[in-house]
Amino acid sequence: MSRRILVTLELVTGVTGLAGGVLLAAAPDGSLLRTDPATLAGSPFTDWSAPGVLLAGLVGGGFLLAGWRQWRGRGHARELSMTAGAGLGCFEAAELAWLGFQPLEAVFAVAGVIVVLLAWSTPRPQP
Repeated sequence: MSRRILVTLELVTGVTGLAGGVLLAAAPDGSLLRTDPATLAGSPFTDWSAPGVLLAGLVGGGFLLAGWRQWRGRGHARELSMTAGAGLGCFEAAELAWLGFQPLEAVFAVAGVIVVLLAWSTPRPQP
Protein backbone atom coordinates (compact mmCIF):
# COMPACT_ATOMS: atom_id res chain seq x y z
CA MET A 1 0.00 0.00 0.00
CA SER A 2 2.79 2.46 0.87
CA ARG A 3 4.44 1.79 -2.50
CA ARG A 4 1.19 2.68 -4.27
CA ILE A 5 1.00 5.93 -2.28
CA LEU A 6 4.66 6.63 -3.10
CA VAL A 7 4.14 6.11 -6.83
CA THR A 8 0.98 8.24 -6.84
CA LEU A 9 2.65 11.06 -4.92
CA GLU A 10 5.68 10.98 -7.22
CA LEU A 11 3.63 10.98 -10.41
CA VAL A 12 1.29 13.75 -9.23
CA THR A 13 4.26 15.85 -8.05
CA GLY A 14 6.06 15.19 -11.33
CA VAL A 15 3.10 16.19 -13.49
CA THR A 16 2.50 19.28 -11.37
CA GLY A 17 6.17 20.30 -11.53
CA LEU A 18 6.35 19.70 -15.26
CA ALA A 19 3.15 21.62 -15.99
CA GLY A 20 4.07 24.54 -13.74
CA GLY A 21 7.58 24.72 -15.14
CA VAL A 22 6.40 24.65 -18.74
CA LEU A 23 3.85 27.39 -18.03
CA LEU A 24 6.51 29.57 -16.38
CA ALA A 25 8.99 29.02 -19.20
CA ALA A 26 6.33 29.64 -21.86
CA ALA A 27 5.37 32.99 -20.33
CA PRO A 28 8.41 34.28 -18.41
CA ASP A 29 6.37 37.24 -17.17
CA GLY A 30 4.39 34.76 -15.02
CA SER A 31 1.07 35.65 -16.63
CA LEU A 32 -0.06 32.05 -17.26
CA LEU A 33 0.19 31.25 -13.55
CA ARG A 34 -0.64 34.75 -12.33
CA THR A 35 2.80 34.96 -10.76
CA ASP A 36 4.12 38.43 -10.04
CA PRO A 37 7.56 39.06 -11.57
CA ALA A 38 8.28 41.42 -8.65
CA THR A 39 8.56 38.27 -6.53
CA LEU A 40 11.92 37.64 -8.23
CA ALA A 41 13.44 40.87 -6.87
CA GLY A 42 16.61 40.01 -5.00
CA SER A 43 16.86 36.58 -6.63
CA PRO A 44 19.38 35.60 -9.31
CA PHE A 45 16.56 35.58 -11.89
CA THR A 46 15.21 38.45 -13.99
CA ASP A 47 12.14 36.54 -15.22
CA TRP A 48 10.44 33.16 -14.73
CA SER A 49 12.06 31.31 -17.67
CA ALA A 50 15.02 29.78 -15.80
CA PRO A 51 12.98 28.87 -12.70
CA GLY A 52 10.42 27.30 -15.05
CA VAL A 53 13.04 25.19 -16.80
CA LEU A 54 14.49 24.12 -13.44
CA LEU A 55 11.05 23.27 -12.09
CA ALA A 56 10.07 21.30 -15.18
CA GLY A 57 13.39 19.49 -15.50
CA LEU A 58 14.45 18.81 -11.94
CA VAL A 59 11.15 18.43 -10.14
CA GLY A 60 8.90 17.39 -13.01
CA GLY A 61 11.34 15.15 -14.81
CA GLY A 62 12.96 13.78 -11.66
CA PHE A 63 9.68 12.84 -10.02
CA LEU A 64 8.21 11.36 -13.19
CA LEU A 65 11.31 9.21 -13.62
CA ALA A 66 11.27 8.14 -9.96
CA GLY A 67 7.55 7.37 -10.05
CA TRP A 68 7.88 5.36 -13.26
CA ARG A 69 10.80 3.35 -11.88
CA GLN A 70 8.89 2.67 -8.66
CA TRP A 71 5.78 1.65 -10.58
CA ARG A 72 7.75 -0.71 -12.81
CA GLY A 73 9.86 -2.02 -9.93
CA ARG A 74 13.10 -1.09 -11.69
CA GLY A 75 16.54 -1.22 -10.11
CA HIS A 76 17.58 1.63 -7.83
CA ALA A 77 13.99 2.93 -7.71
CA ARG A 78 14.23 3.29 -3.94
CA GLU A 79 17.39 5.36 -4.13
CA LEU A 80 16.05 7.47 -7.00
CA SER A 81 12.88 8.21 -5.03
CA MET A 82 14.87 9.25 -1.97
CA THR A 83 17.08 11.46 -4.15
CA ALA A 84 14.05 13.07 -5.80
CA GLY A 85 12.42 13.74 -2.42
CA ALA A 86 15.60 15.20 -0.93
CA GLY A 87 16.18 17.21 -4.10
CA LEU A 88 12.71 18.69 -3.81
CA GLY A 89 13.48 19.71 -0.24
CA CYS A 90 16.65 21.47 -1.45
CA PHE A 91 14.74 23.08 -4.32
CA GLU A 92 12.15 24.46 -1.90
CA ALA A 93 14.84 25.66 0.52
CA ALA A 94 16.52 27.60 -2.30
CA GLU A 95 13.16 29.00 -3.34
CA LEU A 96 12.48 30.08 0.23
CA ALA A 97 15.88 31.79 0.46
CA TRP A 98 15.46 33.60 -2.87
CA LEU A 99 11.75 34.39 -2.95
CA GLY A 100 10.59 34.31 0.64
CA PHE A 101 7.77 32.15 1.91
CA GLN A 102 5.18 30.97 -0.60
CA PRO A 103 2.43 28.54 0.56
CA LEU A 104 3.18 26.01 -2.20
CA GLU A 105 6.77 25.78 -0.94
CA ALA A 106 5.51 24.25 2.29
CA VAL A 107 3.22 21.83 0.45
CA PHE A 108 5.99 20.58 -1.83
CA ALA A 109 8.59 20.49 0.95
CA VAL A 110 6.26 18.21 2.92
CA ALA A 111 5.71 16.11 -0.22
CA GLY A 112 9.49 15.73 -0.56
CA VAL A 113 9.84 14.58 3.05
CA ILE A 114 6.97 12.10 2.65
CA VAL A 115 8.58 10.69 -0.52
CA VAL A 116 11.89 10.20 1.29
CA LEU A 117 10.17 8.46 4.23
CA LEU A 118 8.01 6.24 2.03
CA ALA A 119 10.96 5.30 -0.18
CA TRP A 120 13.09 4.59 2.89
CA SER A 121 10.43 2.17 4.14
CA THR A 122 10.22 0.41 0.78
CA PRO A 123 12.07 -2.91 0.91
CA ARG A 124 15.20 -3.21 -1.20
CA PRO A 125 14.78 -5.63 -4.09
CA GLN A 126 16.65 -8.87 -3.68
CA PRO A 127 19.34 -9.57 -6.31
